[in-house]
Amino acid sequence: MNIYIRNIGALIYFLFEIFLVLTTISDPGVVTKQYYLENYQPDKTVIKNFRICRKCNIVMDLDKGTEHCVECGICVMNNDHHCPWTSKCVGKKNLWLFNCFLVSLGAHILYLIFALVSLAVYSAATNKKNKIKL
Repeated sequence: MNIYIRNIGALIYFLFEIFLVLTTISDPGVVTKQYYLENYQPDKTVIKNFRICRKCNIVMDLDKGTEHCVECGICVMNNDHHCPWTSKCVGKKNLWLFNCFLVSLGAHILYLIFALVSLAVYSAATNKKNKIKL
């Protein structure tokens, strides 16, 4: 296989691993009591659509998509889902990293398919040449 194709595969794998680690260690947008006190002061902001979380005892702004994650035990802004691959919630702050992780995963899978097909074609061509020589 060409050295450039191998380097591209290594780069795709490296980006896949980097985005996986960054998604795993990043903050998904956890809503804590401190966050609530800093951003929702009663004299400045009026929250119209809210609910108090039974587990965390914080005010959840439903207009911003705040939901409680059962697996993590936290409330997350713009909670998309809990990802089992990263063992973390995907929310407002790490959604971009998660999407980059998915794109790099797709590119890595496509590269592996390309590499396996090209290896099969190369080995079939090599076997065909060896049979003719005999």
